[in-house]
Amino acid sequence: MHLVEARPKSLASYTQKSQKKKDDGTPKYTHPAAQIHDCVAARVIVYTTRARNDLADLIVSRCEFRERQNPGDIKHNGYDSEHIVISSIKDPDVQRRYGALAEYLGKYQGLEIQVRSVAGHAWAEYEHDIRYKSGAYRELEDHAKGRVDQYFVEAGGMRRYMDKIFDEIEELLRPQDSGAAAPADGPVIEMDESSPEALDPTQLDEVTMGKLISQRFPRDEPGDLPSLTVLVEQLATLDVTRVGELEAALTILDEGQVARLMDYPTETTGTRKLDDELLAVFLDRYVSAARDADRQQLLRLRLRRVRGRFTIYSLEGQDGTQRPVAAARAVRNLVKFVAEREGVAATTISGAISANQSDITPGWFPRQVETSAGPVYVATNLSRSYAENLMRQLLERVPGSGIRIKRAGDLLFEATAGTSTAESA
Repeated sequence: MHLVEARPKSLASYTQKSQKKKDDGTPKYTHPAAQIHDCVAARVIVYTTRARNDLADLIVSRCEFRERQNPGDIKHNGYDSEHIVISSIKDPDVQRRYGALAEYLGKYQGLEIQVRSVAGHAWAEYEHDIRYKSGAYRELEDHAKGRVDQYFVEAGGMRRYMDKIFDEIEELLRPQDSGAAAPADGPVIEMDESSPEALDPTQLDEVTMGKLISQRFPRDEPGDLPSLTVLVEQLATLDVTRVGELEAALTILDEGQVARLMDYPTETTGTRKLDDELLAVFLDRYVSAARDADRQQLLRLRLRRVRGRFTIYSLEGQDGTQRPVAAARAVRNLVKFVAEREGVAATTISGAISANQSDITPGWFPRQVETSAGPVYVATNLSRSYAENLMRQLLERVPGSGIRIKRAGDLLFEATAGTSTAESA
C-alpha cells in the first residue's frame, strides 16, 4: 500500500457538478443530493495493478455497492482507476471496527472509493491538473489541444507498460515454492525446532488462544470471540492444535517484525497481529486453510505485503537448501553454522553478536542461539541492510565452506574459496 487518503468535496465543486448538463442540454442530475456519491471520497494507491484488482474485489465482497466501474474502459484516453461507490458494510466485523464509516453510510447515500496503481495515479493527477484545472490548456487552439490530448493517450500506453513491469517485478520477488519441504538430507543449517516432548501440550481453544495473544501483545486489545474461533479452526486445519505447537511455529519470527512490516493504525487487536504473524509463518498454506472465499481473498491480499519483503533469504550448501526465512533469522542461522565450524569467538561482531548478552547494543533485543560450541546472543531489531552486512561478515569467516546466500532467488553473498581455520587445524 502506497497511500490512503480521503477528502470532502467543496461546496463550489459540488455546485458545479450538480449543474452539469447532458449532451441534449437536460440536467445530468435531477436529484443531486441522491445521485452525487462522491461528496466524500477515499483514494487508495497501491504499487501494482494486481494489488489494485485484489483490493477492489475485497471491497465489493465486504460492502454493498451501487456501482463499480473503471472510467478508462469507456474513455480509452489512458485513465485507469477502479471507482466503487459503497452504500453499506455487510461484514459485521468490519462494521464494528469502522463504526464511524458504518454510521456515515447509514446517514448518506454512498461513499466513492478510488483504487489505483502508482503509475495510474501519476497519469491521472497530471492529466487532471492540465486538462481540468489549467487555464493555459483551455486557451489553446483546437489543434494544440488535440496534440496535448494525443500526448496523454501515448503517456497512457507508457503507463500500461510500467504497470506490466511492476507486476512482473512483484512476481519475481515472490519465492516460487516457499512452502516446499527441505531436501531429504535436511537443510544446511538446522532450524532449532523444539522436540515434541518439550512443547506445551495444552489444547488450543478460544480461552488458551486469548491468553497467548494477551501475553504476546500485552498493549493491545485481544480481539472478539468469533475472531479467536477463526484462528483456532484455521490452525487445526494445519494440524496445529496445541499451545506448544503454535509457539514453536512462531519462533521463526522476530519480535515486532511483522507489525513493522504491516504498519498498523494505532488501534489494532492482538488477534489481527497474530493472524498476520501466522500468515508470515505458513504463507500459502495459511491462506488455503481459511474456510471461506472472502477470508482467503483478504489473506491473499495481505500475503502480498509479507511475501517478497519478509521471507526472502535462503542459505545453500552442498547438503541442501534452507527454506526462505527473514533477514534476522538468516543471520542467526549463519551464526549457528559459523560457531559450530569455527568456534563462538569467530561469530563476534561488536554490538550485534556476542557470547555475552550484555555486549549487545541496547534496544536490539538479543536472542540466544544454542550451538554445540555454546550459546551466542544475536541482535534481532535490525534493518535489512545491516542484517545483510552481518551475513557478509559471517561468510568471510568460513572460507571454503561452500555456503551461499540468496535473496529472493538471486545470489547475494557466497563464501570465498580457501581453507577455514577448522580445516587447517
